[in-house]
Amino acid sequence: MSTNNLRKRVSGLYYGWRMIGLVSALRILGGGLHQYGFTVFFLPVTNELGLSRAATSLAFSLARAQGSFASPLVGYLVDRYGPKPMMITAALLAGVGYILFSRVHDYTSFLIVYLGVISVSFTAGFVHAPTIVANSWFIRLRARAMTVVSAAVPIGGAIITPALAVLIRTIGWRQSALISGVLFLVIGLPLTLMVRKSPESMGLAPDGEPL
Repeated sequence: MSTNNLRKRVSGLYYGWRMIGLVSALRILGGGLHQYGFTVFFLPVTNELGLSRAATSLAFSLARAQGSFASPLVGYLVDRYGPKPMMITAALLAGVGYILFSRVHDYTSFLIVYLGVISVSFTAGFVHAPTIVANSWFIRLRARAMTVVSAAVPIGGAIITPALAVLIRTIGWRQSALISGVLFLVIGLPLTLMVRKSPESMGLAPDGEPL
């Protein structure tokens, strides 16, 4: 094995597990701040904007439907450009989206920001792309890698979402949304920049097997 490859396997740790760590950390952030986290914005946003619960729930329902319809396009884009650009774009959109969300004052702007900026990014960059990274780096150990990635979102919900709820109760939902956006930019974006497409792109083989 070349010196370059030895450097990529510091202390015997297969580089693919680092990729699993990166995308799992990204999913923990997204799961805690958005997948589960957005539910804690429900009541304060509904009350301050003077919305009915049905109107706010409609936005959540449309976001889920949007994710389903967007999946084929996401698959095409990932096949064409790889998962990394999708995750970079998603982290940027999530960060900007939550910053814009902290400034909404009516139902129309709420729908535009939530559906047109935040939700459109989440399915592509925080759901599909990380699982593709796991599939690319592992074959024999794929089930183990996928389990780790799949568990990341609920972990974010268990750890980050309660803290977000306390933050909203303490400083309000607008400031909490602003902080969420900043976290996506200062934590999520650097994580995506370190992702590598596949083991072959680094001169390695899947599962850490010898070339």
